Amino acid sequence: MILDVNGMTKVFPGPDKTKIKANDRLTFHIKEGEIFGLLGHNGAGKTTIVNQIIGLLTPDEGEVTLLGKSVQESPTRARSLCSVQPQSQVPLGFLTPAQAVTLMGKMRAGKRFDPKRMEMLFESLDMGEWINKEGQKLSGGVRRLTAFCMGVISPGKLVILDEPTNDVDPVRRRYLWQVIRELTNDGTSVILVTHNVVEAEKAVDRIAILDKGKFLVQGTPSEIKSSISNLMRMEITLNREFTDSELPNWVHLSHRKGSQLLFSIHPNSAPLAINWAGEQVDKGLVADYSLSPTTIEDVYIELTSRKGQVQ
Repeated sequence: MILDVNGMTKVFPGPDKTKIKANDRLTFHIKEGEIFGLLGHNGAGKTTIVNQIIGLLTPDEGEVTLLGKSVQESPTRARSLCSVQPQSQVPLGFLTPAQAVTLMGKMRAGKRFDPKRMEMLFESLDMGEWINKEGQKLSGGVRRLTAFCMGVISPGKLVILDEPTNDVDPVRRRYLWQVIRELTNDGTSVILVTHNVVEAEKAVDRIAILDKGKFLVQGTPSEIKSSISNLMRMEITLNREFTDSELPNWVHLSHRKGSQLLFSIHPNSAPLAINWAGEQVDKGLVADYSLSPTTIEDVYIELTSRKGQVQ
């Protein structure tokens, strides 16, 4: 086992002498060669978990063990075993991606730094046109890819990626996921910290959904999807606003994202849903629609909408 976290609790002072539990008795384990997705909205407690794993914060309760040794007792060792891409952008200044990645590679690997690995990363991510361009002239997406390369040029046994695809274009996102998966070929483990539920479902081996400092559920994507219900999802693109009263009574849970309306239905209601959606298209109220199996995003929405019902 690469990482064992047992009962991790971290409390911060709040306003008016209150206390805020950023992490509340969290327990999870990460195996060798596994990609573990840590999902949650901003402020759910994800970054606090990361900071305790690498020894920047000490848990108020619980134990964090990395490769068999306590992180609390040896925080410097923990940081030497982990590679981290932070959520914030890395300030490159006048450094080019090639210079920044070379510098980090030499800091991490010393004489074992291999320039060919850097070339492989740049080629895999299709970054060739930017590698010798000054950082201040690069787009946010290219700087994000550069930060990723800096994090994995000499990867530790545990690689922690905090929102690695932010600002990255769709084509290079696909390349990035391929490189992340290839990291695990030699037994390296990855923690993917994200609020992008759709991408995470395709990329990870196991997932934990975090809300208000607590895990709502954890397991493989298929286990998590089957844990709530055997529902299907319908997604429609609206030409105008819908009120909840206009939705049929067979709709279980609805969620809006701009002009997109997502809702869950029982499989027995699928014919009704298709007929209803077709009628809305004919009326000009809906631009298009799709019906598909439940996704992790549906589970995430359902669990986090239960307002304290999940313990």
